[in-house]
Amino acid sequence: DDIALFLDVGTNGEIVAGNRDFLMACACSAGPAFEGGGIENGMRATVGAIDHVTIDRASGRATYTVIGGGLPAGICGSGLIDLLSGLFLSGWLDPAGRFERSRKSAHIRIDGRRASYILAAEGQTLSGTAILISENDIENLMRAKAAIYAAAALMLEQAGLGFDSLGAFYVAGGFGRRLNLDNAISIGLLPDIDPERFFYLGNASLKGTRLALLTREFRDLQRATAGRMTYLDLSAFSGYMDQYTAALFLPHTDLSRFPRLSARRPG
Repeated sequence: DDIALFLDVGTNGEIVAGNRDFLMACACSAGPAFEGGGIENGMRATVGAIDHVTIDRASGRATYTVIGGGLPAGICGSGLIDLLSGLFLSGWLDPAGRFERSRKSAHIRIDGRRASYILAAEGQTLSGTAILISENDIENLMRAKAAIYAAAALMLEQAGLGFDSLGAFYVAGGFGRRLNLDNAISIGLLPDIDPERFFYLGNASLKGTRLALLTREFRDLQRATAGRMTYLDLSAFSGYMDQYTAALFLPHTDLSRFPRLSARRPG
């Protein structure tokens, strides 16, 4: 009976909202950033990927964990979300995704108008070269998160709903099981709602394919569900670009949407 939202995060963000009475669906082009694409040292969540990051507020230094242990080869989606959140919440990154130049950190490299963050120094990685995250990388991440948040917000708006109307928020995708919920909210990828409403489904497309291949009952249910969907083509809504532009900041231009953030970020 409760209204729920399903989100599959990948190169495309697939979103469904509704309950037993109605279903609405849309897709947005988020790009491959959360799967490591378009990020200089990005990679999928495999052995050697940095999957969790914490940032020291005073020095800006990162501590991290690596899938499989050992030296890191790159950073995957969950690690990128942690890194972006940590740099923002500790004041090393401004809402526009630019490094704070008035504070000095040995872990932020400034080269004229360009800046990058040293996540792992030379000699501390699998390749021996430093793992850097540039402002261009951060811009790609912010575009991806903005596309997903804006699509979900617009679709609910078309139904006369808001995120606070949701009884459950289902998150699917390869990095779902490694995702830090608070950090995903703090960058504006996910809405600021009660954490107990979030549920992780893992690789839902693979699970769904397996069920469809093995059971006729599920295939019938799948066809029936698809037939009930009302599809929204986001390109037909001028409001989508407005939503997207507003979400191109950390976490959003409308901070009233993220009331818990003020308790986590200094100033």
